Amino acid sequence: MRFILFFVFLFSVGSFAQVKKSNERSKLKTTLNSSKVEGLKSMDRFSSVDMSGNDSLKIKKIITKAGDTVAPIFAYKIYNEIKGSTLFDTILTVKKQYSFNYLRKDIFGLLQFNNDGQTFQSLDPNFLNVNNIINIGFNARRFSYLNKEDISYYNVPTPASELMYRSVTGKGQNLDALIAINTSERFNVFVGYRGLRSQGKYVNQLTSNGNFRIGSSYFTKNKRYQFKNHVTFQDILNEENGGLVFTNFFESSEEPYNNRENLRVQTSDAKSLFKGLRGYFDHSFQFNKSEKNKALIRHQLVYEYFSNLYEQGNVNPFNISNPYFGDAFSTGIRDKVRHTRIEDNVDLAFDSDKIGLFSVSAGVYNFNHHYQSIVFDNENNRIANRLKDDIITLGGSYVLNKKNVIADASFKQSVVGKALTDLKINAAFNLNEFYGIEATYRLESKIPDYTYQLFQSGFIKLNWQNDFSNEKYSTLNARIASPFINLEGTYQIITDKLYFSNDATAVDENGRYTQLLVSPKQYSKGINYFMIEAQKEFIFGKWAIDNTVMFQKVIQDDNILNVPEIVTRNTVYFQDYAFKKALFFQMGITFNYFTKYYANEYHPVLGDFVVQDQVKVGNFPMFDFFLNAKIKTAQIYINIDHFNSKFTGYNYYNTPTYPYRDLTFRLGMKWNFFN
Repeated sequence: MRFILFFVFLFSVGSFAQVKKSNERSKLKTTLNSSKVEGLKSMDRFSSVDMSGNDSLKIKKIITKAGDTVAPIFAYKIYNEIKGSTLFDTILTVKKQYSFNYLRKDIFGLLQFNNDGQTFQSLDPNFLNVNNIINIGFNARRFSYLNKEDISYYNVPTPASELMYRSVTGKGQNLDALIAINTSERFNVFVGYRGLRSQGKYVNQLTSNGNFRIGSSYFTKNKRYQFKNHVTFQDILNEENGGLVFTNFFESSEEPYNNRENLRVQTSDAKSLFKGLRGYFDHSFQFNKSEKNKALIRHQLVYEYFSNLYEQGNVNPFNISNPYFGDAFSTGIRDKVRHTRIEDNVDLAFDSDKIGLFSVSAGVYNFNHHYQSIVFDNENNRIANRLKDDIITLGGSYVLNKKNVIADASFKQSVVGKALTDLKINAAFNLNEFYGIEATYRLESKIPDYTYQLFQSGFIKLNWQNDFSNEKYSTLNARIASPFINLEGTYQIITDKLYFSNDATAVDENGRYTQLLVSPKQYSKGINYFMIEAQKEFIFGKWAIDNTVMFQKVIQDDNILNVPEIVTRNTVYFQDYAFKKALFFQMGITFNYFTKYYANEYHPVLGDFVVQDQVKVGNFPMFDFFLNAKIKTAQIYINIDHFNSKFTGYNYYNTPTYPYRDLTFRLGMKWNFFN
């Protein structure tokens, strides 16, 4: 059945457009990102000096010497269900510097691990938001995984491509390539691949990741039938060293430990491999011919297969009485879990220009999470090797789209199978051409991740089967955009939160746990989380200062949800033209900082993070230098990351046992081609 579904997806010709409901929701999410009012995460309208000439294709028409006409840049369109409609962006701004990384997006709120392609520490607990109705888990391996909402579709008058290269830590490279082609105005095809291989500086730290995507979109001449599809193949391979054994040697950085390969790590032969295959098909049909009152049906089918493999040759490399991950059933570990999901949704909608869009929906979900092993716990009770869930949901939504106001409400509730609830209300207002406000309320009752419900491992401690209650989240978010300051605030109430914690008690002379004996737990008490983020750029001629500050506060009886109170990023830069305006460049320094807090520990076997309240990390400065240049549609990036590391002290960590990166030199390029 798995292979039949795969070939159906592979050879079906996909489409972009869908029921207007999704398009309206996209508009809702990007109202503050319109040409008049910029959103809090991308205020290019108010960034730096007037750079209209920076975009070398921002003209109505180009005529070549051969007499051919080249389409203007605004004819090359990108569509995304979350971000809405955008264009190929060839302008160089400081925001491009923030997003020139492996994830290709602004990672304010994340702290990257030492090597490229590894996981990230979440300084903002809501940064990683996987929208699946039920999540498999392994959340530390999901940052670079492309979900269905991350896939974009294209409408281009001529073949358009983008190449991105970026140097890595140690030997290797990072390449992201995309090409989009329209065989006609109504049929569009794209192929993309993002690959990374980085050796790193520490023992057993190699990363080798690949994200392949291919898809297409189509609509009929009268646009009554439209569809889109894509297929993705993704694999995320990491050698796992388990962190440092003795952190005091790292902090001294004396000979021979300034060579990071001489630092002792927990494992020198472990690795993990997270893989995913997804087929996605989405199509819609309008029953009538009216443009003002439309009756529509939409069908969306998703097939996704995951697998996670952890291998370790020697479970006790130092021959000690208390191995780091605890005792094991055998001398070697090979843990593998497979997870298959099928999601089938149907929407019936009525769209009126006067009263808005109404829809009712039904969804059928099938999940199969299984191991190919049999395990008994200490009391000789058999732990199941498979979980299967069949869930049916009913729901509906309403969208109102007027000139300066867009409102959206959606609801989903399970009626068969495990209980789940998802209610979302969103409204955005453009007060005038410079001011905008958006508010969102969301109520969720989330089924626990499968790694909390069932886990099997060759390590004796890491075997469990649980029946936890749903996690409950009540979240209110608001954003204000203006020429003076951009604000975003979140207030969240969490109950029955699930988390992993360490059951070991022994610590070493540096205060770090000598073992990582983890089990899942549920916190029955309430947690109140508050966040406010402010962004403002000050411009002084060709100089500019861009500031982003986030303040967070958690009210809880125990240290379960731990975040730094203050996270800040401040950039001072200079920009100008050179060589008779043939080259545009930016040069500056970025300062990153966060206050001390109980950072979660990374667990390579679980592929997730573990709550701890033993060691605080943070309160160290991170200075990065950059020199970026643009020639036509080519952008060149020269970066020196954390250049202050040698003279501000070797006390910088992502987690209690994983150090942040040392000084790193980077060279990169992004180049767009439009014919």
